[in-house]
Amino acid sequence: MIGKIALVLLFILLIWGNLVAGLKAGLACPDWPLCYGEVIPPFRWDIYTEFMHRVIGGVTSIFILIFSYQRFRSYSGMSKFTPVIVVLLLLMQIVLGGIVVILELPVDLTTFHFANAIVIFALILYMFYFDGIDRKPAFSISGYKGIFFFLGILIFLQAVLGAYVRHSSSGLACPDFPTCLGYWIPPGLSGIILNHFVHRSLAYIITIVVAILLVASYTSTTLSKYRLELLLLVGFIILQILLGAGVVLTKLHFAVTALHLSVALLIFSTALYAWFRGMRESSV
Repeated sequence: MIGKIALVLLFILLIWGNLVAGLKAGLACPDWPLCYGEVIPPFRWDIYTEFMHRVIGGVTSIFILIFSYQRFRSYSGMSKFTPVIVVLLLLMQIVLGGIVVILELPVDLTTFHFANAIVIFALILYMFYFDGIDRKPAFSISGYKGIFFFLGILIFLQAVLGAYVRHSSSGLACPDFPTCLGYWIPPGLSGIILNHFVHRSLAYIITIVVAILLVASYTSTTLSKYRLELLLLVGFIILQILLGAGVVLTKLHFAVTALHLSVALLIFSTALYAWFRGMRESSV
């Protein structure tokens, strides 16, 4: 139960952070750890948008710490390093959050802050799936299950690249869709145009990989075991493409960008779930 709460809260925290960025409220509390020097800041919508992000983050951190302690007790051997790593990453995330505010949202550090949050999310999902009792922790990237591991890596890179595009003001570098400045491959690829174009290109690569895997699942007995996950991935990716177009056409509307990240997390979770299930079945 604690793990489920931690996972849901972390999902909400990531989306809330996206809303904070979309509403340009990232510096509404210009100091840290207090907000305007107070535990309870003065009321203003943007201040409380950022302040609630901190509150949700604090509550989420408590549940992550409790959950990590539970898994530390139920895991054995080298597996105990997983919850320890989660706690270390969480502490780093808290410190990074303060530094990001104090340094006024530097692009590279803000992107790294997001990337670290995604790694924590992946590890919490891992600990949620492998409880250490009925499902013993495992790690393998061989065979078909390894495909989903590398697919998860691609999706992770795409999510982090999306954060970089957002924070580097590259989101509208290609103001049209599906072309970019009227071209499939725009001339003079550099700067913010290159950032945006690479983000789109990686999305196409992920789509093609998943489509090939789904087709292959109808001819491969082993891969057919993952057909449900592949069908879910295709559905989520189609929705994500539509939302990606919506992000551009609505000029980065905060609600659309938040939905865009939500679906990205669902895509990431589905790929990881397929990998986890494959590892568990091969170890039984």
